[in-house]
Order: sequence, then structure tokens, then C-alpha cells
Amino acid sequence: MKTCLHLDRPLEDLFAYGADEVAHYEQQLFTVAREVAATAGLAVSWDSDAERRSSARAVMEHLGKDAPKNDDELFAWYREAGARAVAWGREQGLFTLPANYRLDVVPTPPVLRSTIDAAYYPAPPFKQNGVGRFYLTPTGNDPATLALNNRASVADTAVHEGFPGHDWHYKYMTRFGQQTISNIRWFTPGAVEDSSAMWSDSMASEGWALYAEELMAASTDEARYGFYTAPEMLYQLQGQLMRAVRVRVDIGIHTGRMTYDQAVDYFVEHVGFYPGARAAAATDPEARALMEGAERAIYRYSKWPTQAITYNLGKREIQDLKADVRRREGKDFSARDFHERLMKMGTVPASYTRAAFLGAGTA
Repeated sequence: MKTCLHLDRPLEDLFAYGADEVAHYEQQLFTVAREVAATAGLAVSWDSDAERRSSARAVMEHLGKDAPKNDDELFAWYREAGARAVAWGREQGLFTLPANYRLDVVPTPPVLRSTIDAAYYPAPPFKQNGVGRFYLTPTGNDPATLALNNRASVADTAVHEGFPGHDWHYKYMTRFGQQTISNIRWFTPGAVEDSSAMWSDSMASEGWALYAEELMAASTDEARYGFYTAPEMLYQLQGQLMRAVRVRVDIGIHTGRMTYDQAVDYFVEHVGFYPGARAAAATDPEARALMEGAERAIYRYSKWPTQAITYNLGKREIQDLKADVRRREGKDFSARDFHERLMKMGTVPASYTRAAFLGAGTA
């Protein structure tokens, strides 16, 4: 944690921080879910904690019915969301976007289809003509798999994997890589297939992608949820909530603060909104499916210590650095300049670059 991720906080503090983040995003999610339910005319209640969780599940089940008819429509939705995100970025002046920048979504190569649903694979960093790929795995027109990609859920994934997440991040770094990013900074492969760098680059890359999700949700006078519609905002918040849960359970299971089963139950309660799913799984197919999904998630976290926490903690490092730079620069602060300068640093945690932004002697 200290050497690779550059996080010098007591683990008990981070464990408590995870719970605080979970509560923060749950509150926001329930608020948006209530709005979506009212618009859809759903007869649900929000009075107790149990009712809020049950109602949130009902709202997401309702949104899940708007699924693509086939793979062609699935790809069309992702491409439309990506194009809309790029247009929003241009309109809001979030970055200096080249006129020819566009987000492509391509079918996952067959050899990778068994392991990913949607993912970004960057171009080789030293190859000037390389192109990164936003892969989306075709379902073979399977109705059950198509149902997992409902219309409201697409936008957040397009932002995370595409613009201004991984695709824009890596294309921007490649563009300036030979000018500003030292070659040695590219030799830190963390990814999710290996742990050579013990996830330090994941703090930068996954932290940036999660930061991008939230950046696109910034309210404007015309749009309460920024780029997102209210149903899309619900899934954006669920993504933030899941990454907050990861902080709690990853630290919990690897420091003895949680058993494996407790981590699974916590995940189901706070991501699937189904407390007591373990006991209900024998007779309730929904509870059983949520338990199976949670088991897969916790198994992954149990085998890759600290990888799962890099999303939330990497995002937080960027947000904290941005706030400090804003305070330092005052009226001269430019979010666009901050973002572009940060990306030119390469895939190293933002905490390592604080001195470059704030001056020597900065911790």
C-alpha cells in the first residue's frame, strides 16, 4: 500500500472510509432511484432501509426490461452513447479534443470472449501507429445475455471504457508519450492479467476511468445529471457504489476484518440490494443469481489483493489533487489544463505527481 500505491493511511482508517463511501453513494442512488420510480409510475416504498433496497432492485429490474433485441442493436447503443459522450465533452470544453477524434466500439476477438464483456485494450506505447481498442463481446443474440445490457446501463460503461475514460486517456498519453512521458513510466504493467507493478498503474488508469464517470455527471444549468439521463445516472451511481464496496471488502478479507462469506454477503446487500440473500438463495432465483455474482466478485478480490481498491482510491487521489491545485491557483484554475497536465504524467498514481503540481516539499 505504501510502496506501490503510495497510500500512507492506517488500514483501519481506509476500512472505515470504505463504509463511509458506501453510505454516501447509497444515499445518492436511492434518491435517484426514487425519481426514476416516480417517473415510471412504479408503486414502491422508501420508508425503511429494507424497503429502499427492495425498491431499488425493483427500479433496476424495470429498467432492465429495455434490453437490445440483438447484437446489432447492442453495438448501436454503445456507439450512440460513445458519440454522445464525445459530443458532450466538446460542448462542455472538458478537453482539447482533436477534430478527428471519435470513439470506436469493435467486437471482441474470439480468443478473449470467454473472459470479458466490455473492456479497453491500449495500443503498444512505443508504436506510433498503434490503435487502442474498446472491445464489446457479442452475445450471439442470446436473450439472457442481452438483458444484462439494458439501455440505461450502457452510457456509464461507454464513458469508463471509452470517452473520457480509457480510450481518451490512453490516446492522449500516446499522443504526448514521446514528448513528456518518460519511457520508464510505461514499464509498469499492472492491468488485470498480472501484478508486475502491484497495481500502481491501475491507481492511475482505473482511477482516471472512475473519475471520468463522475466528471461526466457534473450538473449544468440545463442538465441536472450532466451527460447522463436519470436512469443512466442510477447505473453510474451503482458503479461508484460497487467500487466503494470493493474498498471495504478487499481490505476486510485481506486483514482479517471480514471472513470470505461476510464479504460475499456485504457485496450482495450493498451492490445487489438484497440483504439476507444467502438464506433466500435456496428458494429465490433472484437471490441465488445475486449470490453467484457476488461469489465471482469476491473470489477475484481474494486472489488479487489491492487491485479492486485502486478504482475508488485512485479516483480519490485525483479529486484531492485537483482540489488542492484549485485552491492554490484560485481564479486562474482551469480544469481542462489540470486534466491534460495530469494525463501527460503517464500511468503513475496522482499522489506521486503532487510535487510537480504543488511544488517541492509536498507530501
